[in-house]
Amino acid sequence: MEGTQTSLENRMLADTLGAFGEGSAAVLSPERGTLMLEGWLNALRGDVGTERIQAELTALRDQLKMDTPDPESIRHLLLSLASHTSAIAQEPSATGATSSQLVQLASALRNFSSQF
Repeated sequence: MEGTQTSLENRMLADTLGAFGEGSAAVLSPERGTLMLEGWLNALRGDVGTERIQAELTALRDQLKMDTPDPESIRHLLLSLASHTSAIAQEPSATGATSSQLVQLASALRNFSSQF
């Protein structure tokens, strides 16, 4: 099961990087964002130590589902997720390729947050 979980996380990482590109000019609909967040929540389910990240992903998903989302809350959540992602990229368990992708994702999240 752990191998399946890891491959789901790797797929989500690749899909998210593809959706964000560099993040500065990314165009993601709230619906697509919600689906991506659901995918991440599924990928991280049961991972020890990801509770705070899961809580922030849930809060972000809930913001995107609102009729009038709060741009400042979205920006704050994206920046917080970028910080968590950067920290995970520096952990010894992050392999070279994964670490590099996590650094890219953190950068894309920071860039994307500037749109809010």
